Amino acid sequence: MSITLDIAAADYTRDLGDGLIAHWSTAADTEKIAQAAGQVFRGKESDPFNDRLANAVRVYMSGRIPIMGPDDYAIVEDRNKEGNPVVAGICLQRMEWYYDDIPFKMSRPEIVFSHPDYRNRGLVRTLFEFVHARSAAEGRLLDGITGIYYFYRQFGYEYALDLDSGKGVYLTSIPKAKEGEVELYTLREATETDLPQMQAIYAQRDRSSHAVSTLVDQDYMQWLVEDWHDHPARAEFPSTQIIVDAQGQVQGWLSVPMQRRGRSLNVWSMYTRPHLNLQAMLSSLLRALQSYGQQIPAYKPDTEAFSEIKFYLGQQHPVYEALGSVATITEPGYAWYIRIADLPRFIRHIAPALEKRLLNSPVEGFTGELKLDFYRGGLRLAFKEGRLETVEDWRSTVMNYSADGGFPPLAFFKALLGYRSLAELRQSYPDAWVNNEVLFNTLFPAKPSWAIVL
Repeated sequence: MSITLDIAAADYTRDLGDGLIAHWSTAADTEKIAQAAGQVFRGKESDPFNDRLANAVRVYMSGRIPIMGPDDYAIVEDRNKEGNPVVAGICLQRMEWYYDDIPFKMSRPEIVFSHPDYRNRGLVRTLFEFVHARSAAEGRLLDGITGIYYFYRQFGYEYALDLDSGKGVYLTSIPKAKEGEVELYTLREATETDLPQMQAIYAQRDRSSHAVSTLVDQDYMQWLVEDWHDHPARAEFPSTQIIVDAQGQVQGWLSVPMQRRGRSLNVWSMYTRPHLNLQAMLSSLLRALQSYGQQIPAYKPDTEAFSEIKFYLGQQHPVYEALGSVATITEPGYAWYIRIADLPRFIRHIAPALEKRLLNSPVEGFTGELKLDFYRGGLRLAFKEGRLETVEDWRSTVMNYSADGGFPPLAFFKALLGYRSLAELRQSYPDAWVNNEVLFNTLFPAKPSWAIVL
């Protein structure tokens, strides 16, 4: 079934037969969705109700978090059962990312579930039509999701962006403070008065070092620091901690959990002022994080003892280098699933970044075409004197084959987003090839990304 933008409308419903009705949520559906998610997200039937996921749903449906509202869950109800229970759902969250330094709107489907008794009926596929339609209606150029192995490949997604790579330190490796030594840096919880400095520090980060990065806007910072502190599910979301030097000046901020779910305290994001000596900072910072981790509660009574600190800051980060030999834990990470429904439109949007890459390169001022065969379709880029003039869907004919390169469907996303180099793709895909390697590698270099989960 083709997607129409009508599906994005708040009053759209679809009768799926047998009493199953798909529609967009309202605030009145909050508790039914929370109950369904809490029941489904369990490892086995004997496990207790998942309060954590239910609370997360309540926060997302509260209307207070900037990335979605109470009408952004696509759900299926069984109206043949008492109370019309929700049996499947996907929420649509809105974020903004950068490609190099070019902002673009993206969407993140999240907390995807279907009750075991209702699986293999295409309910999740139907709900993805809903969220993809709303994403398209809002002009969002990319959809990204984090989730279970393989599953989202079925809906047009491919692993194409780094997620949760990191380095870690055992508590026993943290240097001890000398007797009488004043800590150079300490941590304290962020308050609303810190927001201007947090925003200034965040704005000074170097976006050019990442192929893709997340925009943490003013509204989201406000929510993190202040807006949700009185919410019953506060512990399900991160605590924002301010890095303060010995003179009381704010030098950065980071996000850590409010409950420890394992032996590790995880640092999920970290931003510091430029030209800061990270190596000089880290001993004090590690001791401050150790103290914080010892003070927060464990999620369950049988949680492992606190023994390590992990920094999940992407494939590359200055903190990793500054930690040096102290960081003996390596987390290889997972990956974002990425879907780009209209590839020519996305590339037209990020064309200035591609043109910038041509400058001062061996192919500066390139005039010509780059035609890529995706075997079930393709892409044509036409340049004139280094300017990208045409981007369009393209397909070669059998008797007049004229491609300049080829990739299996969706594999090109990995190169486009800097996740894999051409050489790395060739190792995995024998049917990946390019004639003009210098041009391709200039336009699509392997490059780390920092797409954090809000």
